[in-house]
Amino acid sequence: MSSATAISAYSPGSWAPRASVGRAASVFEQAASPSRRISAAQRVVVQAPARDWREAVETKLQDLIRLPVGWDGYRGQPVSFETASFALRMLESILPSGGPGPQVIPGVAGDVQIEWHTEAGDIELHVRRPNSVHAWRETAATGVDGEEVELTFDFRPIVLWIKQLSEAIANADAAAA
Repeated sequence: MSSATAISAYSPGSWAPRASVGRAASVFEQAASPSRRISAAQRVVVQAPARDWREAVETKLQDLIRLPVGWDGYRGQPVSFETASFALRMLESILPSGGPGPQVIPGVAGDVQIEWHTEAGDIELHVRRPNSVHAWRETAATGVDGEEVELTFDFRPIVLWIKQLSEAIANADAAAA
């Protein structure tokens, strides 16, 4: 997969660009117009940041959306494309580029579980569908019952959880050295 990403306006349920309504056309919309050419100096190339975990997670999610119905020996559904896409975008926004890569596990209802299990603690994100995530973590500070939160749009608690988990791992590695 290329590290350069083209940007277009997205309309839910469609991959077609949206028409501009009542606003000036962006550089991207102008570039798409055959009547207007832009110079190389006006072009914008957007590159995704390098993330150590991204390729493995993306490959796993692609495998999970291709699962057959009944993959679990019963009536398990493949992970939905929308849920997989949301999970990947969510991870891109909450994980630092050098952050710990998660394990990705399918749920039987087209959902996906994203997990980190370390000696410093555990984090589990149950992505039921886009913008519906049940998050749980267990650390020495939370005890065995852990801490839970329901998330829709604001994932700052998970950013903090992952930062704390990463720091605990780094401190343990430094102490062992």
